[in-house]
Amino acid sequence: MNKFNNYKFPEWILTTLSSKNISEPTDIQAKAFAIDEKLNKSLIITAKTGSGKTYCYLLPILKNLDLELNETQCVIILPTKELARQVYSKIIDFTTNQQKLKIKLLVANDQIKNKPHIVVGTPNKIYEFVMHQNTNKFIKYFVLDEADTLVDYGFNNQIMMIFNKINSPKLVKYALSATLHDSLANQLKNILGNAKVISTSASIWLNSNITHNIVYQNDNSNPINTLKKLVSVIHPYFCIIFANTKNEANNIYKEMVALNFNVGLIHQDLSQRERKNIFKDINEYKYQYLVATDLIARGVDLPFADIVISYGLPKESVWYIHRAGRVGRAKKTGSVYVIYQSNIDQQINSLSKKQIKWNFLLLNKNNELVNKNLKLKTNFVKRLDYSTNKEIQKVIYTGSKKVKPGYKKKIKEKIKKIKQKNRHEFIEKKIKQVLIAKNIRDSKKKTKK
Repeated sequence: MNKFNNYKFPEWILTTLSSKNISEPTDIQAKAFAIDEKLNKSLIITAKTGSGKTYCYLLPILKNLDLELNETQCVIILPTKELARQVYSKIIDFTTNQQKLKIKLLVANDQIKNKPHIVVGTPNKIYEFVMHQNTNKFIKYFVLDEADTLVDYGFNNQIMMIFNKINSPKLVKYALSATLHDSLANQLKNILGNAKVISTSASIWLNSNITHNIVYQNDNSNPINTLKKLVSVIHPYFCIIFANTKNEANNIYKEMVALNFNVGLIHQDLSQRERKNIFKDINEYKYQYLVATDLIARGVDLPFADIVISYGLPKESVWYIHRAGRVGRAKKTGSVYVIYQSNIDQQINSLSKKQIKWNFLLLNKNNELVNKNLKLKTNFVKRLDYSTNKEIQKVIYTGSKKVKPGYKKKIKEKIKKIKQKNRHEFIEKKIKQVLIAKNIRDSKKKTKK
């Protein structure tokens, strides 16, 4: 039985869902649909990546559109053209079974002849659209998809101008995000008002469908060599390789092309046409690998991706989760491999504290991935003892009263000597402890004899 029947969606919506082999709502969708049935209320929706957040707002909107009214009734705002195209492609599926439905994608200098029921686009293009409309009062749905990214990219003021231009008394608002934080809620408060927050995830960091692996090599090989060996071992169906910078992405791409891997490349420096063609090629299964920056780490849906490789780790932990979220979507499983580099221990520890469980793997000389028994390195800041700190404070206080040429340099030298003395005393203490312990062990051995 199609469980979408429970929410009184019209037949053309159910037929389209069925053609996509979608028969029952996800947990977050069920929550959103239940609230829409009762209240048609504004919602802030948070759930892990790949949980079907787009349909949370899209299906109720399609259900409630007046298809006989040739006016724009919904605007959907996304942070990038890639994400706008992705959402547009999901909506256009429904026109096969409902020819009255009109949708317009606004990512370029498009001319609008007939008023679409739904417009989808980036903030700049949606702003241009609403500024030239005299019938914004018919708009009854306002959607901020990937709301956290919209705010992070600095679109908040533009979003407010769009919102203020839409003159609709009963506007239903949706904001969607994989990560909800106080800063986001505060910045969007004037728009979202008393919107109800729904969520199905206690933690954005955990997804039971994804395994996390860190890959080492015994010979401390260059990370690019580790990467080249790894891809020849794991045999992915479709793999996304994330790099931290454009230069890094370009280098990885060149190395893989030289080895005849079937690989594509995408980052910010490519033109819109080049990016669009890359996604077209991906959807036509022309690549087995895609080298990318974090341009596509958030929201982009590549449902056939089964492996992500992270060439090192991004500085902010949340970006690792967005990278990982390109797999393990819609109840599928996926794996993430992190190419170990000596400067990422702190980031590994940070992610571990968020309850991410790592598999530590060694790529051995036979090009086999084997378990590596490893304890994480933890970086401790050595604290100076009380007497040393008091000595330093005394030097600073005395120096500040007797100001003479070169006094700062002299104070720094005195503090350096105090710290050196402290370190020497600490080392001597440790050596004494080791010697005492050794003497105790030796005396015990003699006693036994």
